[in-house]
Amino acid sequence: MGRILAALALTSSFLMLSAPLADAAEDAHWQVTPCPSGSKALWLPRVDKFGTELSCSTDEARAAAVKAAVDSGSPTRMMNVAIAFAQQLSDKSLTAQSPCVPGAKGAIGDALGTCVAA
Repeated sequence: MGRILAALALTSSFLMLSAPLADAAEDAHWQVTPCPSGSKALWLPRVDKFGTELSCSTDEARAAAVKAAVDSGSPTRMMNVAIAFAQQLSDKSLTAQSPCVPGAKGAIGDALGTCVAA
């Protein structure tokens, strides 16, 4: 558990101290897709490879995915958990008017966001 917290702290500090998007396209905007009732946009750790995915889910399902990753003892899966938490934290300030890079994904409130070129 200590390794997860250390990875989360390192990733979070990097995200908070990084510069704003330099490659944000002037004509790009967020396409917002609401999640079904009872779910919200959450970053989830991948199970089979490095990375995360953004989908409509519940807090309970996310907690189960995090627990499974931690219980697996896999360093890759535990790093995925840290990255998912950092992405969720980073998206807290994201709005439909935020600058973006085409193809980027984000949790805009409880909805899914995809950056598209105008």
